[in-house]
Amino acid sequence: MTIEQILREAIQGEVEAYELYSGAVEMVRAEHIKELLGELAQEELGHKVALEKLLANPDQISGQVAALQEAEIVDYKIADHLVAHPLGPDSTFQDVCIFAAQKEQESHELYRNLASQNTGEARDLLEAMAKDELRHKNLVEGWYEEVVYQEF
Repeated sequence: MTIEQILREAIQGEVEAYELYSGAVEMVRAEHIKELLGELAQEELGHKVALEKLLANPDQISGQVAALQEAEIVDYKIADHLVAHPLGPDSTFQDVCIFAAQKEQESHELYRNLASQNTGEARDLLEAMAKDELRHKNLVEGWYEEVVYQEF
């Protein structure tokens, strides 16, 4: 896979995630859930813009990869053992967090698997992207922990 192919595929994935969360905003009833989904949609849009900048300026890739490789990210696996339900009008905060965390985990695994099939700069970029998806998962799991665990 070339760097350009990797970035184009990743951009498409971010667009699909943005559309998923934006569509869900229109579907759910609870205002605080709409806000959470809107925040997730904006996160994905920001990722798309960042990837497009890398596509336009490939000389910046090594700096971005180095920054992500230095970051220490731990997978707490909070959502790994929970059941995600399709998002719908009555989705709760918990439903959205589990759904989103598992989507981020899927992206993490996709990039990690692609990295294992590549070498050099392509592998490094894919490993960094996998790490970034894990960071997003941790963010969502942090929201889950703050709100859902506080209810117990």
